[in-house]
Amino acid sequence: MNLKLKRTARTPYSEEIVIYDTDTRDDNDDAVNLGKLDVHYLGDQIVGTLLIWQEYATGFSRLHGPGSDVTLDTLIDEILAEISEPLGVAAEYGIEVYYPSAANQSFASNYSDEGEATQEETFDGEETEQGTATSYPPREDAFAKKLQSRP
Repeated sequence: MNLKLKRTARTPYSEEIVIYDTDTRDDNDDAVNLGKLDVHYLGDQIVGTLLIWQEYATGFSRLHGPGSDVTLDTLIDEILAEISEPLGVAAEYGIEVYYPSAANQSFASNYSDEGEATQEETFDGEETEQGTATSYPPREDAFAKKLQSRP
């Protein structure tokens, strides 16, 4: 497994990082997005939240099966080593790990859209105080489909 961590946002004491498995490719031959990590750097430790998409975790378990040397725990250890080993960063960390579905991910924003009323993006299309929410259908995950078709 070859992990690629891509920083998507950064403040002086925190980062949002998207995690890719570059050895696993989707139908478009892009590296599979396996999750995201939000970390906060404190003086003596790192705290944060690691999300591994449920679809990836399910596929990962099918690929590597019982008795394999590669487990989700080793994957998590590898990800956390990437953020805790650089010089100048605290070696101790406390990270919460969750396995939500990527299809349930959403992004809420009150950014103005060229002078129009602001919106909050959700999946359910409900009215919000800022305006009408944008509704999205659940995303199909090609990687999960590919893995589910394996015996």
